[in-house]
Amino acid sequence: MSVDVARLTKPLDQDTYTLLRSGVQDDPAVSVYINEQGDFAVLDPMPVMDYAAYERRSEKLGLQAYAKNSGGLEARLDKVRNLIPEGGRVLEIGAANAAFLELAHDAVPASRYAAIEPDQNTKPDRDRLSWLTQYDGIEEARGSGERFDLIMLFHVFEHIPEPDTFLAEARGLLAEGGALLIEVPCLHDPLLTLYESADYQAFYFQRQHPFVYSAPSLERVLRHNGFAVRTSIPHQRYGIENHLQWLSAGKPGGNARFRELFGVTDVAYRAALEAQGTADTIIVAAVAG
Repeated sequence: MSVDVARLTKPLDQDTYTLLRSGVQDDPAVSVYINEQGDFAVLDPMPVMDYAAYERRSEKLGLQAYAKNSGGLEARLDKVRNLIPEGGRVLEIGAANAAFLELAHDAVPASRYAAIEPDQNTKPDRDRLSWLTQYDGIEEARGSGERFDLIMLFHVFEHIPEPDTFLAEARGLLAEGGALLIEVPCLHDPLLTLYESADYQAFYFQRQHPFVYSAPSLERVLRHNGFAVRTSIPHQRYGIENHLQWLSAGKPGGNARFRELFGVTDVAYRAALEAQGTADTIIVAAVAG
């Protein structure tokens, strides 16, 4: 078995791939291949997804409350707040219910905010925000003539089957000097690389994420497409209670007992993982070269 490298974006199509595992969490017929550098993984065959009625895995597994209370959005804002331009034009592609845009608007109210999101299930959440401009897709945004100082994608880029085409379209929406901010799950997730949890690996790979990047592979793709990387920020979204739950019980969702016992050390724990570049998420900011 081998992955069809011809469908991969450059320069990742030049890498050598080996089989990492057969089957993913929600499809035994899909395999996972990893490159020899260990910084990029791809699903094969490529799953086909319908994002007009997108259901997050946390919803499928009944983990909405845990995900909501993990503090991930606030932690993300802390890391990228200085990248949001005061009085600038900000677009989030894949904004879902616009929860992060609400936080950004509260933190930087002088900026103008817009969203691209095809999901109709979350449209009522976006419609209630009078300050938010909405577009059905990139074509509509381009047709508006608006150009943006910052375009944000949070856990969107790993879903995109043709990154080169997408990056060219996103670049066309950037104002001169504008920046692209991408957050994706990181293949250097500590549960995969540090703890080597077999249970977590079986859960981690899923149909919704045909590509799994890390900072090096994502930066290579951006540079190939004419972007200059400004900064890479490791972001550990899930903390010590989540990791102990995986290591002890082999399942997601956190654990109230672990949270009570080890909550005071959680901030230092996440910071240590981020400092060594072993985090479950990576945020990369880049400007068009």
